[in-house]
Amino acid sequence: MDVSKRNYIKQKVQRVAHLNGIKAFEASARHLSFAGAAQELNVTPAAVGQQVRQLEEWLGVKLFIRATSGASRLSLTEEAIRAFPEIQRGFSHILKGLSLLKEESGETVITLSASPSIASKWLLPKIDDFQNDFPDIDIHVETDVTLVDYSTQGIDIGIRYGMGQWPNLSVQHLMFEDVFPVCSPDFMEKYQFEIGLPETLDHIPLIHDYSVTSSHLYPSWSEWCEKLGVPAPERMHGLKINNFSSVMESAIRGKGLALARGVLVVDELESGQLVCPFGRKTSSYPSSFCYYLVWRNELDTDQRIIAFRRWLLSQVSH
Repeated sequence: MDVSKRNYIKQKVQRVAHLNGIKAFEASARHLSFAGAAQELNVTPAAVGQQVRQLEEWLGVKLFIRATSGASRLSLTEEAIRAFPEIQRGFSHILKGLSLLKEESGETVITLSASPSIASKWLLPKIDDFQNDFPDIDIHVETDVTLVDYSTQGIDIGIRYGMGQWPNLSVQHLMFEDVFPVCSPDFMEKYQFEIGLPETLDHIPLIHDYSVTSSHLYPSWSEWCEKLGVPAPERMHGLKINNFSSVMESAIRGKGLALARGVLVVDELESGQLVCPFGRKTSSYPSSFCYYLVWRNELDTDQRIIAFRRWLLSQVSH
């Protein structure tokens, strides 16, 4: 065999190896776990680790920080963090191309469950982009405040706000959330708020979000006071509402000071309907609750669900 033919074969083999390594890296980065990536790719964790190491050697760049203890033993390096969104977008384009080649199978609908707030404020304004990229996949959105039984209700995937613990479902972190006080401009003027933390919340009408009463870690005025070091009122007076959207609507109407969740009030802040009376940086804290993708275990390798998950993750930075 001549040298040119040997080099050609070697290059083809390397391309296949690198593609496997890129797949292993992308899946491991999403799960922050070789074991999670292995389950998705239907190989062993050792195989995933080996493929990632080979990719690192070829690139000359370390992709993961591997810890020997702790809850999260795998984290991305700075180089990997910068490259990861582009690689995800690349896989999204590949899956889009494959979807165009795939024959009609009848499985073209993804049923998604989300709370009304995250659905209307974050997901639905973006969903046209997904359907433009994947015209053969229809999204059926079910809005529910509570976590429904995915198997019996026919739910494929959901976006949930919580601590990341849902039994018998696969879970992947989507995005963090910051919490801070907001009110209407007129309310701010009436109470003459100034930038900086208030000395007290006494005599300020508060609006309380009672959407989730089963966890003391759901954002509340008690938690805000504790996190920011502001003395809590002796009595948590004010309007109590069990729906976040209604809480924000009441704040817009000047009914009181409310705790906003940053992901859900972008439009209201940009339009000036709501303001951060004490300054967002000064008065915000990271919520213990985060947004997660949640799906049925048997759909781990379903290409429709993988494509949709990758697309959702790519939207976090938009």
